[in-house]
Amino acid sequence: MTSSMDAKTGLKIENPHGMFDPSHLAFSHLAIAPAGAQVVWVAGQSGGADKGDFADQTATALSSIDKAMQASGGDIGGVAKLTVYIVDHDKAKHAVLIDAVKLAFGDRLAPACTIVPLQQLGTDPDMLIEIEAFGVVPVQDKET
Repeated sequence: MTSSMDAKTGLKIENPHGMFDPSHLAFSHLAIAPAGAQVVWVAGQSGGADKGDFADQTATALSSIDKAMQASGGDIGGVAKLTVYIVDHDKAKHAVLIDAVKLAFGDRLAPACTIVPLQQLGTDPDMLIEIEAFGVVPVQDKET
């Protein structure tokens, strides 16, 4: 089994023995939140107003996820699961996604992930990718 743990949140990412090792594809099989963690859902993020090519849009979407996680008290290290919607998915786009996810998550194992190929996202024909996430952030101490 390979595993990593986010020091800030205690989120554990694992690839159990006896299962396909997906590390080279930048995803993992399991994400285990610690007891008492606050769960955060991040709406689908896209390439932003300037769009750019698929690589630009992918980097922007992952950066936006990190910003959303920071706004909730954590960072991208607390992301447990990604759902990635890709217009006209192919091997070249998959390779770009793999590189971007590896860059975004650094030394830790990548989160659990599902890729959904489709023909178009919403009503914007220039939108090539949308990534939604859920993760955990440290429980904030609240004064009562």
